[in-house]
Amino acid sequence: MTKKLKIRILIIALIFLIIYYLSIFFNQKYEHYLIKNYLENKETDIKDSNITNEDNYLGILIISKINLEKGFYNINSKKNNVNKNIQVLKNSSFPNEDNGILAIASHSGNGKNAYFKNLHKLKLQDEIYINLNNIVYTYEVINIYEAVKNGKINISKEYNNCLVLTTCSYKKNTQLIVIAKLLTKEAVAKLND
Repeated sequence: MTKKLKIRILIIALIFLIIYYLSIFFNQKYEHYLIKNYLENKETDIKDSNITNEDNYLGILIISKINLEKGFYNINSKKNNVNKNIQVLKNSSFPNEDNGILAIASHSGNGKNAYFKNLHKLKLQDEIYINLNNIVYTYEVINIYEAVKNGKINISKEYNNCLVLTTCSYKKNTQLIVIAKLLTKEAVAKLND
């Protein structure tokens, strides 16, 4: 291989790396913009399944321990897709509903959409927050386990008012499941005083 060819390959590799990191940077900037827009907007009727505004989040998932703050969309939105964002799973109900069980999935691994890549770092009693209509719901992790990856999650009826997070496990053919129970809900205005 000639010296000129090596230099060309190196330049092409550097260009691809720069493009990759720039895309990550701009995706993060856009994420911050969407979260800011969500926090500044009025309440959304989450019971209206026809709301599919593609540009507005329905709520925000916050897991401080793993440095994750990511908005989620209405179940019927095209952006409510694990290949694009975190995904609210069908049959989920929201924390403002009686015995609501909100289930959210995301990828793990190394891709730009691997929002749950550090989910395995959570431990019992860690806190997770859901911001929904200017109310922050605080959850505490009460169970972490792995199950066979078959496209279904069986949740015991004992888990009422909970949040379920799931992603692929690092073990072959299993998924990591984190269950957190609802502790409190508090209006955002009170948190900012």
